[in-house]
Amino acid sequence: MQELISRVAQNVGIEESLAKPAIGVVMNMLNSVLPEGTASSVMNALPGTESLLSEANQAGSGGIGGMLGGALSSVTGGSAGAVTKAISQMQSLGLSTDQAKGVASEVVNFAKENVPADVAATMNEKLPNSLT
Repeated sequence: MQELISRVAQNVGIEESLAKPAIGVVMNMLNSVLPEGTASSVMNALPGTESLLSEANQAGSGGIGGMLGGALSSVTGGSAGAVTKAISQMQSLGLSTDQAKGVASEVVNFAKENVPADVAATMNEKLPNSLT
C-alpha cells in the first residue's frame, strides 16, 4: 500500500498524509460502482486498503458537495454520480478538483496494474472514461 500512497503523493503533488484519506475515498467509490466480485478482487490486490477506508470515513460526507454527489448518483444511476461524490469528498479534504481527479486516476491505474486482466476489463466497462 505504501507504493500506492507514494505514487499518488508524488504524481499528484500532495503530501502522503493527504493522499491516504483521498485514496480511501476512491476505494470507497470503487466499492460502490464495481460489481461485488470485481470490487473484492481489487481490494484483495491492494492489501492495506481497510485502514485507508477508515481514514476516508473519518473525512466525512463532503458537506453540500457530498450531498450533491449523492443526488447525482441516484439520478445518473451510479458511476458518474459516485465519481462526482468522491471528488467532492476529496475537495473537503483540501484537494483541488484537478488533484482529486489525479488521485482517482492514479488509484484506478494502480489497481488495474495489480489485478487479473478480466478484472481490469470489468473496471474499464464499469468506470467512466475519465478514470480508465
